Amino acid sequence: MDNKMVNRIFAAFAFVASFVVYLMTMAPTVSFWDCGEFVACSYRLSIPHPPGAPLFLLLGRVFTLIPEFLIHNVAARMNLLSALSSALTVLFLHLSIAHFIREYLESDEGFQRFIPSIGGLIGAMTFAFSHSFWFNAVEAEVYALSMLFTSLFVWLVLLWSEKHKEANNERILLLIAYLMGLAMGVHILNALVMPMLVMVVYYRRYEINFVSFIVMGAVGGLFTGLLYPGVVKGIPGIASLIGFGGLLMMIILLAGFIMFSTKNKMHVASLFLTAIMLITIGYSSYLMIYIRSNLDPNIYENNPERIEKFISYMNREQYGDHHLDRERRRQESPNGNRYKDGSEFFWDYQINEMYIRYFVWNFGGIEETQDYSRERKRADPSQFWYIPLLLGYIGLFYHFYRDWKGGLAVFTLFFMTGLAIVLYLNQPDPQPRERDYSYVGSFFAFAIWIGIGAAAILEYASKFFRDRQIPGESAVAWLLAALILFAGPGRMFAKNYHSHNRSGNYVAWDYSYNMLVSNEKDGILFTNGDNDTFPLWYLQEVEDVRTDVRVANLSLLNTDWYISQLKNKEPKVPISLSNKQIEDINLQPWPNEKTFEVPTIPAAIRKAEAKQYQISLDKDSVEVPGKMSFKVRPKIQIPTRDGRQFGALRVQDLMILNILSTNRFSKPIYFAVTTSEQNRLDGLKDYQRMDGLLFKVTTMPDWEIDPETLYDNLVNKFRYTNLNNPDVYYNDNIVGLLQNYRSAFFRLGTHYLNVDNQERFKEVIQKLYEVMPPSVIPYTNDQFEEVMTALAVMADVIAPEDLTIDTYTLRQLHAVGQVGANYKNFAVAKVGYEAFLKEIEANPDSPLVDDYLRALFRRPVLSDSDRQRAIETSITQARREMVRCFRELDDVDGGIRFLEEWLEAKPGDAFAQQRLEEFKKQKEE
Repeated sequence: MDNKMVNRIFAAFAFVASFVVYLMTMAPTVSFWDCGEFVACSYRLSIPHPPGAPLFLLLGRVFTLIPEFLIHNVAARMNLLSALSSALTVLFLHLSIAHFIREYLESDEGFQRFIPSIGGLIGAMTFAFSHSFWFNAVEAEVYALSMLFTSLFVWLVLLWSEKHKEANNERILLLIAYLMGLAMGVHILNALVMPMLVMVVYYRRYEINFVSFIVMGAVGGLFTGLLYPGVVKGIPGIASLIGFGGLLMMIILLAGFIMFSTKNKMHVASLFLTAIMLITIGYSSYLMIYIRSNLDPNIYENNPERIEKFISYMNREQYGDHHLDRERRRQESPNGNRYKDGSEFFWDYQINEMYIRYFVWNFGGIEETQDYSRERKRADPSQFWYIPLLLGYIGLFYHFYRDWKGGLAVFTLFFMTGLAIVLYLNQPDPQPRERDYSYVGSFFAFAIWIGIGAAAILEYASKFFRDRQIPGESAVAWLLAALILFAGPGRMFAKNYHSHNRSGNYVAWDYSYNMLVSNEKDGILFTNGDNDTFPLWYLQEVEDVRTDVRVANLSLLNTDWYISQLKNKEPKVPISLSNKQIEDINLQPWPNEKTFEVPTIPAAIRKAEAKQYQISLDKDSVEVPGKMSFKVRPKIQIPTRDGRQFGALRVQDLMILNILSTNRFSKPIYFAVTTSEQNRLDGLKDYQRMDGLLFKVTTMPDWEIDPETLYDNLVNKFRYTNLNNPDVYYNDNIVGLLQNYRSAFFRLGTHYLNVDNQERFKEVIQKLYEVMPPSVIPYTNDQFEEVMTALAVMADVIAPEDLTIDTYTLRQLHAVGQVGANYKNFAVAKVGYEAFLKEIEANPDSPLVDDYLRALFRRPVLSDSDRQRAIETSITQARREMVRCFRELDDVDGGIRFLEEWLEAKPGDAFAQQRLEEFKKQKEE
């Protein structure tokens, strides 16, 4: 078997192994963030957020046509596109690593002939099981396909390097040019590969010296700029100046120059112009955005149907101005005061937090914690035993030592797709989510060095065994290779598998479905951002769920094109503004708190809501308001030239007010529970009733819940797939989001407690613990967990005998007593206080007591005297509450026994003595 066949077998194994893993862990349906939008837009060939990723949408459309009997779910079919793209990326990475190793390897005899393939396999599989790449591989996002292009460019330029002396070798370079144009239709990050490609060509075609190296660097920068902003912004810019007809004439003219240069044997000019033509042809996938926009699809962001709007769309103008001033960015950041100056902001946040932390996440590991108070999860290199990091550092130095030209090429790729992005993005603190997916190209480059590092160890070991004529040196070397494979990528696979296995995760689908079914017919639903909007679009566009509901995204509601769509596209939102007023809409001066009124609510609506309010809350009579009136404060402060500020309302605030006054309750209006307090407009919150995952705007103020509506949603309508399955992993963001279910159950359960409907109370709390037990979905707030634990005991979910310190904290035991007493369930309160006193009296020096006191007093350390007083106070208060429980339960004998034990421990306690006499007197009577 020749070396090529060996390498192909190893590459095939890398592809198959990674593809099988991705299939096993692939999301079964839609995921959060942009996935829902991309699937919906691929399925309908609609227009997503700028810059659109048209090639991804077109390929996604092909995958959505996979027969239903093979993959039932449309979103899963597009997830398959990412899984396949990622597995192919692993294959090309393996081939690239093997090429770099062969470049410097001196021998291909014996075990040495397998070293390139083994190194390639170790590096490729390490990357395959790294956090960020694996995360992208199992959902419908652009980053998996983008990385496929990156890996393909690297492999193709290395293939050209091997064949650069063959006739017609330039065909490979021209193929790269065409693919680069196509790649721009997925993500512009691929432009950052260009400096490395230029460097590899330079090594083969030009003499290496200082001057030529500087020229090469300039050419690499020029080609990168030619792609972005050159092609990406230049072609639309030219079209805006001379129209599409003029652009077509320029392309025809370019074709003429190509023919002229080819005929006159102007080789370099011909190659360059042909490459430009192929890039332009590849980039023409963006015509899909322009063509489809003129067909007016349902999802139609930025309205790029006119050339000027199309240019704005391509140039990402909706995201605002971009600048590189670190100090200015620090001052603009909500968390900017954490850093003393722009330099510290750059190093501590942008470099350390937003790149190095992600780098170590991928090759060292992520800390295992359920501390939900942290903004960001730390890296923990010990998770992978430091092995991938060490292999990568060894490979970095060894590559430069054995082949500095190849090492510099990989370093260029590493820098351009990592730190160069950090420098360019100039991100503010905080970001709405973790941004590690932006730097996967950099992690790809480091994986090359991991493979080279493993190969270096095997090369040294093989020579060592051979030179000392150790028997079976080949077998020992193979054993060492297997050890590195299992300790490196094998360890990463084992540690990352559970947290990256999304095969049972239906949260995004269920959560969005539950939001939609909470709406009454023809509802208008205000959502906050991507996660409570894009999955809804998916359900409506792809699965035809509740298409009568109009989703109104508050972030987009600041733009004129979106307001126009809401007004004019079905299902229409009542808006009184003319088209001209919409085009001219801007911030509204609103210097002080003002009262806003929705006048003349139709009598039929007032009557219907009043009747529902009266029945649901068992009111004898209801005063029906004739109008809605609430106060609105300014939402932003705008600085003036003289240093002062004046208040204003955002466009989204003005539109909420306009829709309210125009609609006048003709259509039901809702806000998602994820909508911030700021976006729910101050006094308007008084008119919002919680219906589960939505707040309904009502005519009646202070109508917190409608029990029957909320009960029907939570118990009958909502879906909670696998939220009780301990085998399914849910990350911190999802766990935090799912607390909204608990909040709704809590409101409903405590309502039934307050009206003494014990049967319904128990049913509701038992349903909550059935569909979402804390063992699967932990609480993110200690105080809420303590209260819910008490309610679970009262609802017979937790048996009283299970309330021990082995399972519950002192705070929880104490809360069972407090909550039970508050709701007059003194049997439960007694059990909680008994368990609390049993532990704190028996083990006052226990660390569990220290945890209780720290949480109670919110102080990390108490002096010995303060600690003792705190313990005595807590014990005394709990004992007094126990006495109350005995009295309310009419347990005279139990109260006497308890008080006698108390006085035995604390002789002379006046309270205990007095209560004991009262109990004895009661017994005598």
